[in-house]
Formats: sequence, C-alpha cells, structure tokens
Amino acid sequence: MLPKTKAPPSMKRRNSNGKAFASSFFSQLYDAPYQDSLRSPWHARLLASPRLLRRLLWLVVSVLAAVALFFAAFTTDNAPTTWLCHAFDSLTGGAPQRMTNRAQKVPLAAPIPCLTPRGQLLGNSTDDDLHPVSLDMPYPTPFTGSHDVLGLDKTWMTAEDRYGPYGLGDDAKTNSRSRVNWNEIDWGFFQNECLRVNQERFPPSASPFRNDPPRFALRHERTVPEKLRWNEVPDTRRTAIVIRAYDGYDWTAQDMHHIRSLIVEASLKTGGEFSVILLVHIRNLRYNLWGSREDYHRALRAAQVPYEFHSITVLWNNPLLESWYPGTLEHDTFYQVFQPVQLLAHHYPEFDHYWQFEMDMRFTGDAGEFLQALDDFSRREPRKQSHERATFLYDPAVFADYDEFQAAVDAANKGGSHYWGPAKIREVSPLGPKPPTSASRDNFRWGVGEDADVIVTSLCGDARKSKSWIFSGWVYGFRGGSDGPPRIFCPPAIQRGSRNLLLSIHDLQIRGLRIASEATLPSFALWLGLKISYPPLPTYLDAKPTQQDHDGWFLGGPQASEDGWGKSDPQWGAHSIKGEPRMASSFWWSAGWSGDSPKRTFLAWLYNDDSDALPTPLARKDGRVYMPNMMMHPVKNN
Repeated sequence: MLPKTKAPPSMKRRNSNGKAFASSFFSQLYDAPYQDSLRSPWHARLLASPRLLRRLLWLVVSVLAAVALFFAAFTTDNAPTTWLCHAFDSLTGGAPQRMTNRAQKVPLAAPIPCLTPRGQLLGNSTDDDLHPVSLDMPYPTPFTGSHDVLGLDKTWMTAEDRYGPYGLGDDAKTNSRSRVNWNEIDWGFFQNECLRVNQERFPPSASPFRNDPPRFALRHERTVPEKLRWNEVPDTRRTAIVIRAYDGYDWTAQDMHHIRSLIVEASLKTGGEFSVILLVHIRNLRYNLWGSREDYHRALRAAQVPYEFHSITVLWNNPLLESWYPGTLEHDTFYQVFQPVQLLAHHYPEFDHYWQFEMDMRFTGDAGEFLQALDDFSRREPRKQSHERATFLYDPAVFADYDEFQAAVDAANKGGSHYWGPAKIREVSPLGPKPPTSASRDNFRWGVGEDADVIVTSLCGDARKSKSWIFSGWVYGFRGGSDGPPRIFCPPAIQRGSRNLLLSIHDLQIRGLRIASEATLPSFALWLGLKISYPPLPTYLDAKPTQQDHDGWFLGGPQASEDGWGKSDPQWGAHSIKGEPRMASSFWWSAGWSGDSPKRTFLAWLYNDDSDALPTPLARKDGRVYMPNMMMHPVKNN
C-alpha cells in the first residue's frame, strides 16, 4: 500500500475559498493523496466521502438543468431565444426592414376603354358585351357566403350570354355576333396595349408584362438578385392572374372561353389592373429550357399551348425549383405548389399581388367584377380575428349582414384574438407592422383600408389540431416542438398572395423551410405578421339543402364554439371522415361524395339541359337555363 501523504497546500487554499470547483473535485478523485483508495470500487469511494457525493449530485443536477433550459429555449415558440434570433437577424442584415402601418391607397381613376379582338373599343360593340338579365323570380340564397356582403350583382345569364363574346356558339345558325379568328389573336399585345393607353392611371413603376426573353434561370446562372426585399420594389397597383397548366394538357373549347373571358373582363375592362399569365409546367426534361432559347420555344410548342396564349405563357420545370430551393428537399407540385409562383414574383415583380388559379375554375358572371369584389372586401376587413373568422362558414340563414357575423365571432373569442401581430417563431423574423394597441382595445379598426397579403377562397383550419388533414405533420426546418409551429391551412390553394409575402417566402425557402401547399400562404403570413382575408364567397349545394345538411356543415357556427375557432372541417370531401356532411358544393377543394357536383351543374347550364330536375341553383325561363353569379370549382374536363 502506498504511504499516506498530505494534500498539497495549494489545493487546500483552492478548497478553502470555494474557487476552482472542478479542479478540486477531480483532484480529490485522482490526486496522489487518494491513490491508496483506488483499489476500492468507485461507488465505495463515493459513499465513504459525503462531501464528494454532494458535489457529484450538484454537478449532475446542474447539467440536467442546463439541458432542460436548452431544450425549452430551442423548442418553444415564444422562448427568449426567439427574440435573440430575431435580434441577431436584424443586426446581421438577415431580417428585412419591418413595415409600418400602411396608409389607405387612393382609388385609381376610371379606366380608359381598351381595344378588343373585334377591333372595337370595349363599350362600343354589343358583340363584346355580356348580357346579364333579371328574372321575375327570387334570387337563390347561397348556402354559404353572400352576394350582398361582397357587393356582387345578383345577375342571371345563360351560357351563351356568358361565353358568346368568347367563341361559344360561333358555329350556331342563330349566332348574331361578329366572328373572330382566334388563331390569329395575340393576347399579350391586347393586355399591354390596354396598359399603355391607361398608363397615366398607374404609378410610373407599372410596366407591361413581357415573357420574351424568358427571365427564369437556374440559380447559379441568375441575372436577378438572389433576394429582393419588399421595400426594394415599388408598388404598381397591378395584379397578376396566374393560371396553372402543364405540357400535354388536353385543351377544350371550355378552357379557351374561360381564359379569354378572364383576359377581357379582368384585364381589358379594368384598364390593365389585372394581367393574365399562363404558368406552364414542362415535365419533359429532354428540353434544355435554361440553356437554349431554341429548346425553350420548342418546349412551348410541344406543350400544346394554343397560339393565342403564347405571348402570355411562362415555362418552368422541376430543375428550376431544385436549383433555387435545394434545402426544402421537395419540389413536387402536390406538396409545393407555390414555389413556381414565388419565382414568378421574384423574376417578374411588376405586380403587387398574384392570384393562383387552376384550369378547372369557372366564373358564371363577370370575372373582373368578381375579383374586384374580393379585393374590395379584403381591404375593408379588419385584422382583428381575421384568422378566427376564416375558420367559420358565413351562414346567410343566420346573419343579416357581416357585422352580425363578426360580432358573433368576437363573442366566441371574448373580445380577444389568438394571434395579434406575428405569431412568434424563431425561424421567421416579423415583417408586418406592429399592432397599434392591444387586441382587447382594438375596435376592429387595425388593418381597415389595407390590402390583404393573402386572400383565401375557402374554409381554413388549425393544422396542429386537425385530425383529418393528411399534411398536419408535414413540417420541415422548424424547431417548434413536436407539433411544429402554429399553422393555418385553407384548401384549395386557389389563393392570392402579395409580392411582399411571396418574396419573403422565397427567401425563407432558400433557407430550407417548408410546409404543405394549402398552408403555405396563410401560415407564412401568420408568422410574418401580414394580413389574411377570407371573403364569404357565395356557394350552393346541388339540391335544396335539408336541415341535416345545414347542421352538418355549420355545426352551430360561432355560437357553438368553445375556443373561438370554427368546428367545420376544411378536409370534408376526402371520403375518409366519419360523419361528414353531404358534399355537393359549387366551390370546394373536392368534387365531393355525390360525384363531380360542380361539373354536373356547369354542364347542365352549358348545354341547356331540358330535363325536369335541374341542379340547384339553376333556373329555367322560356326554355333557357340560367345560372346565378358565382365562382365554381372543380369543373373537370375529363
């Protein structure tokens, strides 16, 4: 056995004043004075020294506490590290300059009439006019939504009245409109010429949309900055209507009538406030879109896009998305439908807003007036409880007007709001303005007069609470705990996003953040502190609704809400939800249980169905079938 020796005086001094604990602790375990005890088991040595045991326990507790604090700091949405990360981003330039509360925009002057393919100015030829009528019968009350709330005209039209100016019935013996050789029309020219004659109505920054030469390029070959900030691009007071298509799409006469009507009614009638763009997915990778102009134009021709739309078409493919957003790991349209639109806003930033439309949408009234009604409503809507209101269907059988509905949602939320300003998450620095007061003190004034950064067209839900949405756990790149950050999803992804929002999402997706398509715009807007709006679109069931239909859809409305959120499920129609109501809505993400309900209603109108039982809300007068004013989806061609 080694002889016992005394501990060095230096060690006694360190222990006496309580300094250098770690050095003292390990010295007592391993220094020479304790070498004789090394022959004993380690637990025996600890038990023989109470002071050592206390210090070891203190060390273990300290380490566990540090781990717990670290875990809480990096997995809790509103933890102190959230603020530290945002502060660091601001200091290093990673965070954008935050907006101030935006002033209400001055209305544009009245549009100057534009030239049409018939060689006439709009308003000078009845051949270019729609022919809505009033029928001596009550206008059908929508099942959800309201024409009155949106300020929409309660018009009736036959299919010929609606689409006659755009080629429907051209070959009929009864056709009295002048014929147009549509194969020789260049819609890009008409849209840009309309903007030219109306240029004085817009800011100097408003410019024509030109798709040639193509601006898209792979990230490492880009000719535009990698990132654009919201305050680096001036407002133009213009909106892009982006219609999604793909190579090999089976174009029908219905599609042609629909797109022509959008261009004339939304772009030409408004004097250039809208511009229609076809965003076409080239799935055939044998075309070198980004390395050869010849291949780009070959791909355009091979995609079978009708010639009249060539000058408004922009092509994209998956390699483009992969080059810009490698960190998201997913680029399939099913999961990331907005990535091409983000790149469109980045490369073609001459629009303040971008509507994403699908080919299977239809407007049964004037499309431009309908879109302007949605825009006007969203500008009037306050920010307070806008997320909560978006989870309720507007019930015209219960509420006399939107103020009553808003008051009912306010009562369900006890005057408060689940989200007031940005929802604080670590990965996204706030962009929108700071609230001017608390939610409880705001009298539904904040945000009134402000453009909405997101307009959704259907019911929304809380992704973290949903038990039916298949993408509820589809979150990547976030540290918001096991459920992920707070998210709002609003199927279908027929939505309008502001340039400010899309540029911000572009930046954040370069960093590798991703969520599912139907949650992308509303959720990023939630985190950035930007405004969302769900206008009450008028929709109908295909038969007179029963009380069971009504109760099944609305589930008591705001009055039955325990937490201020709606109970109706945006996922109804997935054919997997027990107890869901009868699905036969004129506008929904799914065609529903009863089988292509919007399509059946649309075709009965288009072909002047003479059967005894017309789908609601069609009406027959003097042998002609009439449709009320609404937006329909999905109206499939197959």
